[in-house]
Amino acid sequence: MTTLINMQEHNTDINQDSEWKRPDTLSHLKAHTLTRISEVMILDSQCGLLVLKRSLQNLPHRKAFEVFSKQMKLLGQKCLNPYFRCEGVDFFYLCKNDIYLVAAFVSPESDDAISVVLYLDLLQRLYDIMKDCIGTVNEAYVTVNRMLIFELLDEVVNSGYCFVSSYAEVKPHLTFEPIRPTIPQPDDLASRFFGITVGDGARLQAGSTELKSKAPNSAYINIVEELSAVFSPNGEVRSAELWGKLTLISTLDQPCPIFIQLNSDLVILTSKCNEGQVAGAVHIDNPSFHPSVDTSLLVKKKVLRVLPPPDQTRLMVYTLSDSACIHIPVVLIPSLMPIDDSRDYKFSLRLINQAESRARASYIRVKVKLPSWVTSFTFLYSGFENIKALFTYTSLINPKDKSINLSDIGPISIAFYMTQFSASGLVVNMAKMETQSPDPLSVPPNFFFGVSTKAASYIALVKKQNYSKYQDSVRKEIKSP
Repeated sequence: MTTLINMQEHNTDINQDSEWKRPDTLSHLKAHTLTRISEVMILDSQCGLLVLKRSLQNLPHRKAFEVFSKQMKLLGQKCLNPYFRCEGVDFFYLCKNDIYLVAAFVSPESDDAISVVLYLDLLQRLYDIMKDCIGTVNEAYVTVNRMLIFELLDEVVNSGYCFVSSYAEVKPHLTFEPIRPTIPQPDDLASRFFGITVGDGARLQAGSTELKSKAPNSAYINIVEELSAVFSPNGEVRSAELWGKLTLISTLDQPCPIFIQLNSDLVILTSKCNEGQVAGAVHIDNPSFHPSVDTSLLVKKKVLRVLPPPDQTRLMVYTLSDSACIHIPVVLIPSLMPIDDSRDYKFSLRLINQAESRARASYIRVKVKLPSWVTSFTFLYSGFENIKALFTYTSLINPKDKSINLSDIGPISIAFYMTQFSASGLVVNMAKMETQSPDPLSVPPNFFFGVSTKAASYIALVKKQNYSKYQDSVRKEIKSP
């Protein structure tokens, strides 16, 4: 009995002191302990562009950025560890949304123990403070709040680590206020410059729950395509490929076979059955089908017979690799002209809309990789009738040739999402239920059709020697069925 009483008293002492406390190694960490950090960088994860950085020690100019970008392109995010050492530089990084948060410092000469958790905790705290400050931490918001984020990096890394964990604590030491970009209206720049009707799809999806619900006793048949293309400086299509899928969402009361009528001029190219190319016809390559799809009528009548499973089903997956059979919706033509008696250049981007008039773009974005010696740029436009977006940027004198050529710029990438447009031309002409015994009390089902195309890898190159390289990279990005 005495032993039991002693154990109960011992457990009571443990419960009283069980409140979590920060380890002594971190609570006694001072600001000068992190002086080994040489740079903190924020990079765009899509193109690997440097958005913002804060240099704390003498590290060769752009070395950390170049080494990190090289390793990321070589291995990819899935294979690259959160901590690695390369070319005498230690790197720690976190991937958040569409950006990388990177901390780098010169590798020590001795084999000192490195706490990976310590530096990853620093980056996580930095992300939490930025999120508390600007709301959404992505490439667009960080670029708009460049000066504010630079102040945050300076305050947090130099004197705030282990003492600052929220924006409210560091706000009195900042001079800039957060700026949150507004969503452009449908009649804004993209509509005026590119002739494309732009809808605020993001706001509709976020604010309306009715879009997610489906009508009862209905079938939704959609065609979704991902387009990849490479353009020359004059707007010529060097290569184009696409990957597409035909999906079905069924809320039918009674499962019944559905006949789906595709294009009457559809040409199917496979390794076993090659019908040959037909001018002006719709082509698809190597289609694969869901087990619920009967293709016995596809070759002759272009009809799919489907017994729809519940929920969403991918009925068909296909590709198309012939550029001549692909409809290119947007063509980009860049040009660069020097300004007389000035170091400035006018960089003009002309986007030509080749899609049908009924096509609707939810968004369209253009990213331009500028040379390392470019210091600033300004976006200008001069009226509703102007179809060019002019970028005037000031550059330092290049010590090699003392000028900037169009070949120094790029690659230029375009991202878009269009509805009511099919790059392959594939559409669903009609859908109907298989004929059964008529029931006067039954309600006929409703059929809804949709088609959309988005950019998977849409790039304009200005260096002619890189065409073959980017053609190979584009082919690797096409998803296999």
